[in-house]
Amino acid sequence: MQHMSDNVKQMTNKVVLTGKVTEFEKRVGTISSGESKGAPYISFKGKIQFGEHKAMERSFERFVQEYSVREGKKKENKAYERTVEWANSVKSVADSNWEEATEVSLQCSFATNDYVNAEEKLVEALKCSVAFINDVDGEYGATADVEGYISQITPETRGEDQNETGRLRVTVLTNDFFGNIIPVKSIIVPAELREAFEDNYEVGQTAKLFITFELHKGEEKPKKTGGIGVQRTTDGKSYVEMILTGADPAMDEDDKDSYSKEAVRIGMSERKAKLDELKEKGYQGGKGKNSGSVSKPKAVVADDDIPF
Repeated sequence: MQHMSDNVKQMTNKVVLTGKVTEFEKRVGTISSGESKGAPYISFKGKIQFGEHKAMERSFERFVQEYSVREGKKKENKAYERTVEWANSVKSVADSNWEEATEVSLQCSFATNDYVNAEEKLVEALKCSVAFINDVDGEYGATADVEGYISQITPETRGEDQNETGRLRVTVLTNDFFGNIIPVKSIIVPAELREAFEDNYEVGQTAKLFITFELHKGEEKPKKTGGIGVQRTTDGKSYVEMILTGADPAMDEDDKDSYSKEAVRIGMSERKAKLDELKEKGYQGGKGKNSGSVSKPKAVVADDDIPF
């Protein structure tokens, strides 16, 4: 059985989060089965705030074991000791205060965090998987370099009348270390870059996009006329958007590093199998707990379902 990793290289999938740790939880234990049984591990998850507004926050997680054993050969993990040392030193805003909280720069990658919620609806989400823990050298912020197959380009619309905003929404299919497909949705092409983007990129091409995470601050709702006494005004919802700031030239279709139609078909089949399995299991409690990888596809995606 062919897999996506057999047909495409490891794409650039890099996220850098620099700021203060606002929440943090760690767990230690030992591997319970397999060749590495008994190996100590540490896992942690938390949130990092990379701007002044509370909405400028992203979740992160990491799992590291001290060593692994394959075919009887033991291999030490050089990152384990450093990871344990850092995790033991972390102070979060939730457990202390903003001034005392740990500041850090985390180099991560996007990973899928799909799950079925309490309403039995499938939620396709992303999480940031930490690869490297670095000291802060510069300003707080969040950026991403994402290389992959452009699967969708649509005008952004808003409101009940679905009026166009002048911006574009783009979806890129990248991959992780294991070759699993990672859909990165709702990348915003700002109005000032729309024409250049439409002139140089189209669905079916492979390209590397450069992104910053920026705050979209909700507008203050106007006061209602009439009423009595003191009236409260409420702010609209603030949230973070992934804004395109630039991109490398699109790869030629025959470039050995670009996604082929067959590679995308296989990757989408593998992803569909995973999502079908999650839906079959249903709600498992919590959020994102029943996500995981599926090595063999149970369903094949038809050509008509592939965005070309």
